[in-house]
Amino acid sequence: MAHSNHLKLHWSFVIGEVILFITAIASAYLSETNDWSSFAVVSAVAALFFITLKVVEALPAAKKLLVREDFAYRLASAAEKYGVREYFNMQCAKEQNLRNERTQNEIMDAQTMWLCANSGASYLDPGVYRHWQFVEERLKTGVEFRVVLLDPFSAEKGFRNQINVGGERLDSKVNIANLVKLHNSYPGLEIRFVKYGMHATVFATDRCLFFDPYHVGAVGDRIENRSFAMRIEHSNPSEGVGLYRLFKSHFDTLWRTSVSFSDWTQAMHAELPEGLPHVKIR
Repeated sequence: MAHSNHLKLHWSFVIGEVILFITAIASAYLSETNDWSSFAVVSAVAALFFITLKVVEALPAAKKLLVREDFAYRLASAAEKYGVREYFNMQCAKEQNLRNERTQNEIMDAQTMWLCANSGASYLDPGVYRHWQFVEERLKTGVEFRVVLLDPFSAEKGFRNQINVGGERLDSKVNIANLVKLHNSYPGLEIRFVKYGMHATVFATDRCLFFDPYHVGAVGDRIENRSFAMRIEHSNPSEGVGLYRLFKSHFDTLWRTSVSFSDWTQAMHAELPEGLPHVKIR
């Protein structure tokens, strides 16, 4: 392995500082002896040497800052034109809370809402204590909320269950009894199920969209669901399509290929828990 130059640079800076210390003593002596011409020369050389030393010392840090700022600029420039307004690191608790806060703010102002998700528990289950109370307020005012969930008995869900330890036959996050209650209570809430194609959580309003990708990367014994999320607004880039339009189209495709909640409960009647409330036909 090649030797690093860091050690040589370190000792060069040490020697340089020693030289500066000696010149400081020399200039003090020259000023005491009133040898001002020599004092001016020594001081000028020392000042020039000091400036050179500090510039050389600062160059590596400056280069790192330039690389970092250049990366941030390129990333922001590439993403912003396609509608990305915020990026959330979902492995960081602070970022998770910020994403949830942003989502709740958008729910409170939404005139229409759309959601596709594996379970939708964060938005529909009161026991999760996340977005439901905000969603409920909008539903009470007559806002329409269309939801497509992954069929908990589908092959796609079964595959994910096999990766997770325990491999529950029915995803514990899908609270069927709660979905029946919500379906019967809120005419503006339309729930549907789909068997394939659920590759991300997409929550959209008429103003913006939140995108959380799915994957099957396991950490330990379970799929690690925390990766990243983005808040995306409408955009019209000069090349391609805006991400709001693209991911809203993802939802639209799932909606077209899904089945209604009432049809799904009738078809899966033998698989569902006993004692479920009657599902109102719409």
